Amino acid sequence: MRVLIAIIVAGFFVAVPANAQPVKEHNQMLYTVAQVTIGSNLGSGTVIFSAEIEGKWKSYVLTNRHVVSGAITVTEEWDSRQDKDVKRERRRPVKLEWFEYNNYSRAVGTFGREGVIVAHDEAADLALVKVTDEERPIAFVAALLPEGSDLYLAEPVWAVGSGLGKPPFISDGLLSLLDERIKGYRYILSTAPIIFGNSGGGLFHWSEALEKYELIGVPSKVSGVGFSIVAHMVWSIPIETVREFMRDNCYGFILGDKVEDAEKCDGPGEITKPDVTDR
Repeated sequence: MRVLIAIIVAGFFVAVPANAQPVKEHNQMLYTVAQVTIGSNLGSGTVIFSAEIEGKWKSYVLTNRHVVSGAITVTEEWDSRQDKDVKRERRRPVKLEWFEYNNYSRAVGTFGREGVIVAHDEAADLALVKVTDEERPIAFVAALLPEGSDLYLAEPVWAVGSGLGKPPFISDGLLSLLDERIKGYRYILSTAPIIFGNSGGGLFHWSEALEKYELIGVPSKVSGVGFSIVAHMVWSIPIETVREFMRDNCYGFILGDKVEDAEKCDGPGEITKPDVTDR
C-alpha cells in the first residue's frame, strides 16, 4: 500500500506521497511506453516483453494496428509460378524512441531502436513490433494484468502515451464501462484523457495485492460529437483481447505459455529477464 502523510497548507490538510519521487510510476508506466514513428506519423507503444532467449535478447512492443498501418503495404502483383495475380504484403521498419529523465523530473535525452512488425490484426486494431536489436534488453517492461483478475468500475486508472507527438506523459481518470462492443470487439471506457498520438500506449491500474502498476488495456479510440472529440471518453482494447491476439499469432510464449510447435512458433528456450535499475 502506498503511504501518505498529511501536511498543513493554508489551513487545510493535504495528503502527499511519503516518497516524493514517483519511482514506480516511472519504472512501471512511463518508461515502458515508447513513441512510435512511421514517417511523419506518430503514435505510442508499450514494451510487454524483453528477455534473453538462447543467447539473444528478444523485445516486443504492443501497439495499435492503425498506428503502424503506414508501414504496411499490400499490392497485387503477377506471380509467374502461379500464373496469376497474387496479393503481397510488405512491411517497412518502425522507429521506437524512449525518453530519459534525471531525478524523475528533467528530460535529458532519448534512445531509439528500430522495430519490425511481426503480427497485426486490422479488425482487432492490434499490432506487435519486434525490436531488431538482439544484443541489448529494454530494461523496463509493463506487467500485464494477471489472467482471471477482476476490474471494477470507478477504480483509478492512468493512460500513458505520446499525445500530439510529445514525450509520453500520464493522465488519470476512472474506469467507467467494461462491456462495450465496437464492431464486435469488447472495449473498456475510462475517463483518463488522451489525444492524437496516445493511440497504442498503455492503460494502467494499481494492484494493491501485488503493489505494482499493471497494463489493463490499449487506448485506441475517443468518443466524438460532430467534429469535436470527447477526450475524456477513452475506449481501450482490454488485455483479454491482447492475449487472444498474441496466442492467435503464435506469440503465447510472451504470456508465459509453453510453445508446442517449435517449427511454427519462434518459441523460447531458456529465458533470462533483464535486471531493472532506477534511472
